[in-house]
Amino acid sequence: MTWLHKATWLGGLFAAAGTMSLAQAQTATDDSGYRSTQTFRSFQAAGGGEEDRPTVMGRLEWLKARYGATLPADFSHRMVQEWAKQRATYPQLAPGATPPAGVPQWQSIGPTRAVKTQNDIQLSVTDSGRLRNILPHPTDPNTVYLLSSSGGIWKTSNFESPYPTWTPITDKVITTSGGAAALGRSPQTLYYGTGDPFDGIPIVGGAMLKTTDGGNTWSPFVFLGNSGMVLDVKVDTRGATDVVLVATDAGIFRSADGGNTYAQVLNGGRVWSLARSSTGWLATAATSGYYSPATLYWSNDGITWTPLSAPNLTGGAGRITLAVGAPGDNVVYAYAANSCSSGCDQKDLFRSGDGGYTWTALGLNSKAPVNPNEENPTMELMGGQGFYNHMIVVDPTDPTRNTVYLGGQLNTGKTTDGGQTWRLMTNWLAQFGLPYAHADHHTATVSTAGGMKRVMIGTDGGLFLSYDEGKTWTDQKNTGLVDYLIYSMATSGSDPKSVLIGLQDNGTRIRVGNTSVFNQSFGGDGFGVGWSQSRNVTALGSYVYGYIYYAQKDPNIQKKWTDPTFDDATCTYNGINACNAYFVTPIATPSAQADPGGKTYFTNTKSLIYRTDDAGASWTPIFSGSTAATYIRGASHSVSVSPIDLNHVAAVSPGGRVLITVDAGATWKQRNTLVPGHLGYNSSVAWANNSVLYVSSENPFGQSVYVVKSTDGGATWAAASNGLPNVPIQKLLAAPNDLSGNTVYAATWLGVYRTTNGGISWSQFGAGLPTVEVSDLYMPADGSFLRASTYGRGVWDLSLR
Repeated sequence: MTWLHKATWLGGLFAAAGTMSLAQAQTATDDSGYRSTQTFRSFQAAGGGEEDRPTVMGRLEWLKARYGATLPADFSHRMVQEWAKQRATYPQLAPGATPPAGVPQWQSIGPTRAVKTQNDIQLSVTDSGRLRNILPHPTDPNTVYLLSSSGGIWKTSNFESPYPTWTPITDKVITTSGGAAALGRSPQTLYYGTGDPFDGIPIVGGAMLKTTDGGNTWSPFVFLGNSGMVLDVKVDTRGATDVVLVATDAGIFRSADGGNTYAQVLNGGRVWSLARSSTGWLATAATSGYYSPATLYWSNDGITWTPLSAPNLTGGAGRITLAVGAPGDNVVYAYAANSCSSGCDQKDLFRSGDGGYTWTALGLNSKAPVNPNEENPTMELMGGQGFYNHMIVVDPTDPTRNTVYLGGQLNTGKTTDGGQTWRLMTNWLAQFGLPYAHADHHTATVSTAGGMKRVMIGTDGGLFLSYDEGKTWTDQKNTGLVDYLIYSMATSGSDPKSVLIGLQDNGTRIRVGNTSVFNQSFGGDGFGVGWSQSRNVTALGSYVYGYIYYAQKDPNIQKKWTDPTFDDATCTYNGINACNAYFVTPIATPSAQADPGGKTYFTNTKSLIYRTDDAGASWTPIFSGSTAATYIRGASHSVSVSPIDLNHVAAVSPGGRVLITVDAGATWKQRNTLVPGHLGYNSSVAWANNSVLYVSSENPFGQSVYVVKSTDGGATWAAASNGLPNVPIQKLLAAPNDLSGNTVYAATWLGVYRTTNGGISWSQFGAGLPTVEVSDLYMPADGSFLRASTYGRGVWDLSLR
């Protein structure tokens, strides 16, 4: 094993760092072999604010670097096999089941609401997670279904109450990753398509499920060929049996028997949208995904599809969303974005008066609303993320079909004259005299149930409702929806009730005390978080590309965060090389024993590992490799420190390797963790003590060993995953109250698992956790409880005393 000596070639900036020799240099990419097309400099050049920059594309590119440009064709099938195996093995631990006596049960602690939101401007609003569809009952104003992107379907039977009671109805099924959903002829019938198009790697994508009793029970799932996501679902209820059309990333699938079976009727690439007009069915597709030109398809019967020539609509376009006021309308709208090879911005809104044969551009990009502002002087609403921010709904109560609502990045707009004039309705920060609605709009509907019109829009921040056709809006219907997309979690060592979470486009949020209220204390995307485990109150959070903000005082008090200082000459944030950083910035927090002062944290870029001893005010690399190569994988929990001291630090490396130092970074060893059945894609390291450590994998291609163990400080490794499902693992946590190293917890894509015998055997741990990706774990030093965060279903506690 080669020793890696102290770096000198990068000069004073990296003088304290260990580096590999050129002979040991890594490849330039992660295990997937994919290199992100987005760099920090291109991200920086795209704009000055979080919504000006290509944050969505950066997240997707980061996921591709971790897992590959495309998922393995059998990925969802393997995940389902493992899910079925675990359900058969642990039926009493499933959500809704009665667990055996003595088995601890997971309890949701939220977030259910917020009372303060901080994003440069302080607001008193409540958000929830990203929505995919809003499905109101056609006649009962109190019954509404919501499909969230990774929190599944939620139902309320008292929507008209100021704060509805929301119930998740898909926690028991194969995944909470929501692609699209639609009501059948009966409002008790829902068709649910799995696989969110913007999460990169859903647990199970491209499957359809059905309920006929409002979500109490669900049919067996049906796979749609090799599709990995569902983008739209439409139901034709004119005949005796529901006919279901499903738009996927592998074309269109059709069911003529009410969702029991499906047949592929179009192999047309990524189909974004479906609509039924007076001429038949219309569909829009981008043949090569997000980036390619678009195609408009037509079908008389939903079975045979033909491309329609509409060069003014499809030329240079990428994603196009279709909208009609009611199925069978002559008037059809098409909201189009430019291809991402041409800027990914808004192309235009188009209108057809003949069912989709011919189209007229409405000239949005040069048309000013009657109330312009500095963010939207014209009706160019999409910004640079046109493939992502795409909301349109046509008011079905307007017989002329001239009333249309649009949403993009920061603002929403409305026309009542078919697009001749427009008025802005909402703003992402409630600026310019406009009411608040969260940024990034995805879905909308107009309900007339009970004789009252309601306009509902769904965004990255959940549900927003207007009772007066867009003049005023309320966010309070989000209260009770626990569907945030959480990347990481930290808990105060001095007050374990206090929790920090980093979320997709919902900032860094904090819970203080026994409450389900999590207030936003820092805006934008929130990724890594850290909180001191000693009595000192210091905390960290991160944005993108090495941007770590820090609090030397209680972070619950808003405006107590300090932003890092950027040095353009060295491309660094307080010493962290942004030009070498991943889009997502991880943070590792030492134990109280290792760091009694409570001011030391660790992070990494592709080629460097950093340490701070002043709670983020400055960072010094303790490992440096060539910035042309990749030494540390871009996982969510890629760096770890021993619970004993600060000398033992490790980071996961490409090729089934791990970097280890036992002398605080003066020297490093590169260890090979590959054993039979373990093929790399290392995702996290768990130190039990200075000799015993575990490494997990997030390999999407499948393998038989997802955890390996060393008892000699990393010199040798052995398989230690018997009983674990063969699915990706986000994080391992060695129990802090068992320094023997025998008790370890695993955050997998199918729940939390535990070993108490050093990895000889594992079993599912705790009852009642939904089928959702577990993103992080925490346990206090006394081992009194286990806490888990999830990507779509909030934070959960499990009492161990």
